[in-house]
Amino acid sequence: MKLESELKLQAYLDGELSGRQARKVAAWLATDPQAQLLLAELKMAKTALAGAEPEMALPENREFYWSKIQREIQRTEEAQPRPVPRFLAAWRRLLAPTAGVALVTFLTVYTFRMYDGAEDPTRHVAVVENLSEHTGAYSLRSQSQNMIVVWNYDRTEEVNGESEPADEQDDQ
Repeated sequence: MKLESELKLQAYLDGELSGRQARKVAAWLATDPQAQLLLAELKMAKTALAGAEPEMALPENREFYWSKIQREIQRTEEAQPRPVPRFLAAWRRLLAPTAGVALVTFLTVYTFRMYDGAEDPTRHVAVVENLSEHTGAYSLRSQSQNMIVVWNYDRTEEVNGESEPADEQDDQ
């Protein structure tokens, strides 16, 4: 049976159909045994639900009960944060990008001042510390290119077919 037919039977049972529609459904019920079975099931479910519904007794009368609900709704609406005034929102929209541009400008100027070699030429000298006795390092600094090149090399030399560190050869 279609859902539409089932809904019409439920509306017929609840008395929600107009007189003309109710007569149509009654005529349909007289000819369709499946619809009669469904109507009997719906009646049984309706009576079972009506008998199982608990009755609630309120300590207050109806008007007082609903006025409490209305007061609670009003209290929660008042407790909600109020919108920010328009002029503050406009200032925030203006100041946020301006602050970002100022920060980028400051960092750019500071970076150029930090890497400007005109003040102190020894400011960019790098110290290369070599912790291994088997390697050495040469460093070259270019003022014009503003860079330092470090070349690491192996100190071991071939002596009599064996590799020995250069420092140990000098001691012997």
